[in-house]
Parts: sequence; C-alpha cells; structure tokens
Amino acid sequence: MSESRSRTTAHEHLPVSGRPKVFGLGLSRTGTLSLTAALRTLGFDIAHYPADQGTYHALLKGTARFPLLAERDGITDITVVPYYEELDLAWPGAKFILTVREEADWLRSCERHWQRPIETKADQGEVYLDLQRFLRAAVYGCHAFQPQRFARVYRRHIEQVKRYFAGREGDLLVLDICGGQGYELLARFLGVPVPDEPFPELNRRATTVNRPTAATPAPDTKKPL
Repeated sequence: MSESRSRTTAHEHLPVSGRPKVFGLGLSRTGTLSLTAALRTLGFDIAHYPADQGTYHALLKGTARFPLLAERDGITDITVVPYYEELDLAWPGAKFILTVREEADWLRSCERHWQRPIETKADQGEVYLDLQRFLRAAVYGCHAFQPQRFARVYRRHIEQVKRYFAGREGDLLVLDICGGQGYELLARFLGVPVPDEPFPELNRRATTVNRPTAATPAPDTKKPL
C-alpha cells in the first residue's frame, strides 16, 4: 500500500476541521509548556500532556486516535512522542514542532523534575498515574532518572524525527525555546501573524533571552514529565 493511500485510509474516519492540527513532539523539559501557551496565543486550542481516560485508552490501543482531537487543535509533550508517525498519517497537513534544548541543561532539568516519584502524585488521580507510568516506560524505558539512558533517548529522538520528516520542511519546525527562539519562527511556520508580546516562559528558570510573561496554563494543563 502506498503512503498516500495509507494516509487517506487512516484519515477517512476522523473528524475534519478547517485548520491544520498542531503537535509538539519535543521531550518534556524542552519548553513544551511554553510552546503550548504560545500556540494558544496564536489561536490554536492545544492540550498539553492530557491525562483523561480517552487519551489513556488511545495510548494503550496504539491507534493515536485521541478523542479530544475531535474538538481541539492538537497536543504537546510526550503524549505525542510514541505515535507521531501515526498522527502524521491520520491528519494530513498537520504541523509538527520539535522543541530542543542544550543537552546538558536538559539533563539537569530532568534530574530535578524526576526527583518526585510517580507514586507521590496520587492527588492527580489514578488515570494520571497510569498514564505517566505508561509514557515514561514507552519513551524513556524507565520510571526513574538515568542520565546516560536519557541522553541516548534525547539524541535518538531528535535524529529519528528529523529523518522521518526529511524533505518536508513545511511540516516540521525545530524550535529552541530555551535558547531564545520564539514567535518569529513559530508564527511564520504556522502562517499566522507574529503577536506583539513576549514569548511565554513557563515552568522553567528564566533566561536573559526569553523573559517570562504573566501567562497561566489552562486548567487542563498538567506539568510535563
């Protein structure tokens, strides 16, 4: 079966909207929450790391047919990572944004964030705990921080994404938010005007390049893994 035919087949039973879906397929701690806030400013209704029952069941089934995409414009964070190829096939014309970060800085951020065991997050509900266990195992192959493993996963993920989208510059944007890149690249990639406001910086330490704004995550936003 040809790629064009498989794209059509995967898409024909999915809801169709008048705008492209947008998916952030960067690993956690690469600015995924800031990206989500920026996409919302640009007019896209994006879910960051959704932890609802429908999303969890879609992850378990391996179909990437997330029910929330019937109404929302996309998803960011590692929910996307295991299934970005399937999402590409299911949503022709979708835009993908790979957030990256200087590796040593990313590892330090992950080490701080992963200090809290999954089991201590029971207040966020059993579905959240199960979903986080699943995604951490699927993406990193572990539930506890392991610097050498994380470094391998980070390098391999970037390499594989770039290889998959090779020759499709209009479909993939590599964005270094932590390094100061922001609306100029993002808005142009999505074909929308550049807003006259600072790029949001959420859930990470401020830098002299990207100064934080007063933006607040929407109620459905979960902290990245």
